[in-house]
Amino acid sequence: MKSLCCQTNADFLSKPILGGLQLITIILGRSAQFLLALAMMRVATTLLSPEEMGRVSLVLTTVAFFALFLVNPVGMFINRRLHAWQASGTARHYLIRYTSYLLLVALIAAIGLPFLYMSGVVNFGVSIGWLIFLVCGSLLFNTINQTALPSLNLLGDSGRFVLLSVATIAASFACATLLVQMLQPSAQYWLLGLLLGQAFLAVIGTKVFFARLQDTGTLHVPPSIHRRHLQALFSFAWPVAIAAGLGWVQGQGYRYLMEGQLGLAQLGLFVAGYGISAGMIAGFESVLTTYFQPRLYRDVSAGHPVKQAQAWQRYAAAVIPSLLLTVAFIAMLAPELTRVFLGKNFQSAANYVVWGALAEAARVLMGVYSLIAHVYMRTRWLVVPGLIGAVLSITLCALFIPEFGAAGAGMALVISGSAVVLTMHVLLARRVGGGAPLRPMFMAGVSAAALWGMTLGLRHLLNPTGWGLIAGVLVLVGITYLGLQYLFLRHHLEDTKREA
Repeated sequence: MKSLCCQTNADFLSKPILGGLQLITIILGRSAQFLLALAMMRVATTLLSPEEMGRVSLVLTTVAFFALFLVNPVGMFINRRLHAWQASGTARHYLIRYTSYLLLVALIAAIGLPFLYMSGVVNFGVSIGWLIFLVCGSLLFNTINQTALPSLNLLGDSGRFVLLSVATIAASFACATLLVQMLQPSAQYWLLGLLLGQAFLAVIGTKVFFARLQDTGTLHVPPSIHRRHLQALFSFAWPVAIAAGLGWVQGQGYRYLMEGQLGLAQLGLFVAGYGISAGMIAGFESVLTTYFQPRLYRDVSAGHPVKQAQAWQRYAAAVIPSLLLTVAFIAMLAPELTRVFLGKNFQSAANYVVWGALAEAARVLMGVYSLIAHVYMRTRWLVVPGLIGAVLSITLCALFIPEFGAAGAGMALVISGSAVVLTMHVLLARRVGGGAPLRPMFMAGVSAAALWGMTLGLRHLLNPTGWGLIAGVLVLVGITYLGLQYLFLRHHLEDTKREA
């Protein structure tokens, strides 16, 4: 029997992409991740004050800047080339080189953070030592974790991917809770706990992932990185870096503005409400991407333009209608979700759940359209939409936050995100023959209206003020939502099985 670590890319491509058992594994695993993430939100908002949650958000935003601008472009290149590297037996070699690059990124962050800290642009509320340690540690260990684990999924090992992903959240959750309870209920100890969990599973995940790769020892001559390799990487990565940096300005730059104008407490409340939507949509997104993205990357790896366009069309047709229904589900149940997933000091954040759902929907749509650029290796197509979104977001935040408070940030994020989606559709969709089919999107709208009517009816009948009645509304609407999602996705799941 051929060992797993020596399995070739051809072997992988000859197998079914994902079977029914694997889909069940993905759904169960992702559901566990989703529930753990929301439980983490509940515990964090119970143990930490709104001010401390504001500090948490500022540190995570700073990590996201370096990760999106310097790490994400190279990570996307790895995703695009991983199958080819696995087939040639060079993946292990290139990924070890990638670790050296991450150390360089951490060094850049360590040098740049003191200048940001001393500039007074933002009040982090933690010492510079803590800031450097948390940001650099996350850039290194969280990136390794989030490279090794999703790569397992791209190579067809969805079971271990899901298991290790759930374990990462569970370990981070446990460490953060213990440190906050045992030492101090502060942002730095919560973030330190998250980092410890990520680091521990990064080591385990990397070991499992490397066992899945072909051994570079089978090569007669170790592969070297030539100038043409660096040129290919740079050509792919620099537009992604610019687009990702602009995406950070659009999606997270508001936090610096809000802290300066409204303070840490208001920032913490907004981020908590937004976080419910972000967590739920991320859970939805992760299930679909885990199932459909391996097929997408497999189909585009051959390089045939028509097949690449068809692959993206299938992906968009599966994701976009389901996304619209998910956004409606979150927005309709915002009061109940806030009661369940946020502590008592954060109940005023219910209105921000709706803004978060709309803004995160725009983010997912941007991600779907950006895959067109990744498929065709023309990532410079992302620069103009990113620039439009960044300028609009910061400008509107500066105008709306003083006028409308924290809700002004939500308005700005939704408007700027919608503008970017529209721009991407105009500039990119024509390259693949158009966007998602209109009929499924219309049916998603009709289903959302029916779900909204059901929610209003249950609220009128049950008047859900107690925990039991709130749970009843969530369960009944949730079961209906899952049934509708199955109807939307059934055709795509059957197509995948037939191709297998």
